Amino acid sequence: MRRRGFTLLEMMIAITLFSVVMIFLYQAMARLDRSNRFYSDKLLTMSTEQSLLKTLYLDLALSEATGGEINNINKNEDMVFFQTSHIVHTHLMPYVVYFVKKSHLYRVESATKLSYPFENNINALIDDFGEVKKFRLYKNSTHFLLHLNINGKEDNLLKIRHLNAQ
Repeated sequence: MRRRGFTLLEMMIAITLFSVVMIFLYQAMARLDRSNRFYSDKLLTMSTEQSLLKTLYLDLALSEATGGEINNINKNEDMVFFQTSHIVHTHLMPYVVYFVKKSHLYRVESATKLSYPFENNINALIDDFGEVKKFRLYKNSTHFLLHLNINGKEDNLLKIRHLNAQ
């Protein structure tokens, strides 16, 4: 007598082996998905930090060397007012203010000179650069020294030369 198919035992063994292989594949895909999410978040954080440092660098390097005002708020925070030729939004030669409020660093760009406390209806564009632990700025006639700690990670110390200085 010729057999024309699989026995029930052979089918059960094949289904069991297939199930075991699928379980391992599912676990590998879940691990890969977690890994991709982790590294995607890390890359986004690094990109945001680099964007913040680039904007700060260009704002300070292209600022008017003779102008600007630094107000010390506390031992970890300064409020900085200056005019720069670095344009992030639409203003030509904007007045820029950096300040920290509730541990977030904000950049305010305006076509008119700003003073603190801010008016309720100022015409300005505000950028939130995220959480910072320390934002301090020191200035002399040719350089800025920026001390920035983002999210409690390592401190960033930048020495920035005024490109508009004589």
